[in-house]
Amino acid sequence: MSTADDQSQTDGPSDTPPGDGAPGAERPGYEPPREDEVSLLDILLVLARNKTLIVRTVLVFTLLGFTYAVFAPEEFTSSTEVVREAQEGGGDLPSGLPTGALSGLGISFGGASSGLTPAAYPDVLQSREVRLAVVRDTFQFPDAERPMTYVEYMSQPAGTLSKALKYTLWLPWTLKGALGKAISGTPAPAGTTDTGELVIPTEEENAAMKAVGGMVTTSLDEETGLMTISVTTSGPRLATSLAESFLDHFTARVREIRTEKIRERLEFVEERFDKAEQELERAEERLAQFLERNQNPTTATLQFQRDRLQRQVSFKEQLYSELQSQLTQTRLDLQRRQPVVTVVEEPVPPRQRSAPKRTFIVLLSLVVGGVLGVVLAFVKALFEGAESTGEEKEKLGEIQEHLIPARWRRESTAA
Repeated sequence: MSTADDQSQTDGPSDTPPGDGAPGAERPGYEPPREDEVSLLDILLVLARNKTLIVRTVLVFTLLGFTYAVFAPEEFTSSTEVVREAQEGGGDLPSGLPTGALSGLGISFGGASSGLTPAAYPDVLQSREVRLAVVRDTFQFPDAERPMTYVEYMSQPAGTLSKALKYTLWLPWTLKGALGKAISGTPAPAGTTDTGELVIPTEEENAAMKAVGGMVTTSLDEETGLMTISVTTSGPRLATSLAESFLDHFTARVREIRTEKIRERLEFVEERFDKAEQELERAEERLAQFLERNQNPTTATLQFQRDRLQRQVSFKEQLYSELQSQLTQTRLDLQRRQPVVTVVEEPVPPRQRSAPKRTFIVLLSLVVGGVLGVVLAFVKALFEGAESTGEEKEKLGEIQEHLIPARWRRESTAA
């Protein structure tokens, strides 16, 4: 009886719905796992099955990175720091003499400010005038036998490898450059325009200016006005020489910009002063000649001529004295504005190279190879899983139709 009762209880109706006998099904909110969910074991299984692909990808990228790190040309960086001097707005002379001491001469020392601020220094450093002056300087290049200008160095005949790369890998850029020359026509001669002004460089100088412009970088501290100039080249001494050249021409250019108006005024005053001096000398000569001919003028006509010549001499003397005071004042103003940039740190040859960073390159290649290897492993697993089901296989075929030309697919099928 107990056996039959047990059998009937087993075969009889149950409170549990059919098909819902999974563990935990009686818990509210329970959801069975979905088929498209990927577990950690699935990920590890994909990596284990494609370990050879991952290892080969890592080795290839590491080898490429190691090769580049070993054979990449070494670069050295030389730096210098400059800061703008604080310009005093007061009216004292550099020696401490108050301006009132020269007030009787008509000389004033008002503190005129310049519109050039440290924020414009990087643009001044990269200006055409500065770069053109740099490429015309002479340097000792590591692979050159004699010192030469940067323009001469850039204009040297290219080696066999450079020529081969120019007409193979760099052929699109070579054709682009040739097309640009044909469209623009013959460039203007060095330093000349249609009006004869010396401002346009030659094609070789333009190429050299572009090259040196990519070698120099700047960083500016807006609070202190301190600017760091860094030059990176293939040799430590060449980097230092280029940094010194940039520093010299940059300082000269800043000085020119700051003193441009004063120099124009100085040229004008000097021209007027020379003219006034010549006129004074001629007036004095006419008076002296008159007095030599007429030592004791008695007639009214002679006395009137003498007085007129003396008035001319007095007027020329007054004009000469005033222009002389203005010339002295302008020269002093120009001298006070000369030291506008102070070199905080001179450029020196670097002891260590700045590039390539071989250890970093190898480690980066290792990481990139590992990531790419893992991605390729999952892509391979995705395509293999897609081919196992009919629906996924149709999707894969549609993707191939959109991405792979029909001719390639036919050749692949025939093979």
